[in-house]
Amino acid sequence: MVRRIACLLVRDFSLAALVRANPDLSGDALALSSDYTPNAGILALSPKARAAGLRPAMTVAQARAILPELVVVRPSAAAEDSARDALYDVAVSVSPLVEEGPPGVVWLDAGGLDRLFGTEESIAAELVCRARRAGMEASAGIASGKEVALMAARCGGQRSIAPHREQEFLAWLPLEIIDPAVERGELFALLARWGIRRLGDLARLPAEAVGTRLGRRGAELARLARGEADPAPLVARRRAEEFVEKAELEAAVDSLEPLCFVLNAMLGRLLARLALRGLHAGDLQVELELDGHRRDCRRIALAAAGAEARPLLAILRIALEADPPRTSVAAVLLSAEPRPARLVQSELFAPPSPAPSRLEATLARIAAICGPQRMGTLRPLDSYRPEAVALAPFAPPPPSAMPAAPADGADTALGFVRLAVRLIRPAEEVEVLCTGTSLDFVRGRNLGARVVTAAGPWRRCGEWWRDEPQDSFARDYYDLALSDGGVYRIFRDLRSDRWFLDGIYD
Repeated sequence: MVRRIACLLVRDFSLAALVRANPDLSGDALALSSDYTPNAGILALSPKARAAGLRPAMTVAQARAILPELVVVRPSAAAEDSARDALYDVAVSVSPLVEEGPPGVVWLDAGGLDRLFGTEESIAAELVCRARRAGMEASAGIASGKEVALMAARCGGQRSIAPHREQEFLAWLPLEIIDPAVERGELFALLARWGIRRLGDLARLPAEAVGTRLGRRGAELARLARGEADPAPLVARRRAEEFVEKAELEAAVDSLEPLCFVLNAMLGRLLARLALRGLHAGDLQVELELDGHRRDCRRIALAAAGAEARPLLAILRIALEADPPRTSVAAVLLSAEPRPARLVQSELFAPPSPAPSRLEATLARIAAICGPQRMGTLRPLDSYRPEAVALAPFAPPPPSAMPAAPADGADTALGFVRLAVRLIRPAEEVEVLCTGTSLDFVRGRNLGARVVTAAGPWRRCGEWWRDEPQDSFARDYYDLALSDGGVYRIFRDLRSDRWFLDGIYD
């Protein structure tokens, strides 16, 4: 089998990372500079600035004399780290074997991907499309080696170089395409003096003579120009499953409105990366860098994984409003715990259930309103106390696990009708009028009737072995038929001598 390597390239990576972090800059003429002073040199330019005649190595003053509306930005290490992680997520969502190269470059194994995406042109187009969804404009190339694939990506768009056609593709490429940003040294100057401008010119020279006169780097260039396969394998680095977005603010913010605006954009980028991997956002970690080199770290638990930015932003806002930052915020780090998307297989003859993504979004909105700690499913505790329950995370059972309703007449055929009790939680306190040991009248909220028939008492006590005396309980339960036509279950707390309505029989 012929090895096939795909390369995904983002040009001017530092500038592309800033545009990804600030999408409003995408249509402007941008210049990347280490300083805002007029004499500072320009490191990179956007396509709109290049079209206006600007070139790197100009000073800011020279560039603005040609293009007054030029926007000068400074490199951001936080934006580049987030963009590098996003580019890796794009590659690993297509192929499991990925190698990170220089900033803005990733290689991936394209062997066997035709079964998923079709032709190699379709694979390259899918890579470019997913990179655009992650907020970056990229180009892709596919070839039999890493270096040829990288040069195919540098040609722009999506290109696939057929096996054994590498030399034909490379023959007309200029030498600068090998590395436009670095290869400006003595070697390229010497080749220019020899009249060698293209890789095809270098491929026609004898390999031994090139190696003797130009050394090891010259021999590597000659091998590359002849289209010989690159023997270097892909070196995949296993990375921790961390989804982190960082943002360095131009000016520190001291109110929640601009901070939530920044968090909303970060959430969108984070959820887009998770969606590429088929994951949803779980618990969130927010780290705020405050003035004075102080940090404010918060962990926000989510009752259900979310895939929409709006409910997650509402949860973040509630957490920040409950405990605002002490001082102004200069930088933000947002990370999410990845969780798999919930899949539900509906029954053929059962009513359709809501889509998992819509259900999770609804749960996230409910958690934003009442708080994650107040939402979930009540589960009985392993206790002798009848009303002992705990709040567990909400996880609806699959349709097949739900109990089936009894067939009509199943109980009446046995000569009885099933009686159900509707429990009242928490139990409502009532007033009971007694004559000796008989119960005569019950009065409470929305309740007031004479006792017609009474059954009981049944004593129930337990947990007397606990350390705290108030944890134990002792009760006498009664079933009462009242004159209003209802049947009720009440109990008397023997410790406080108070009566409570525990349930209603339906």
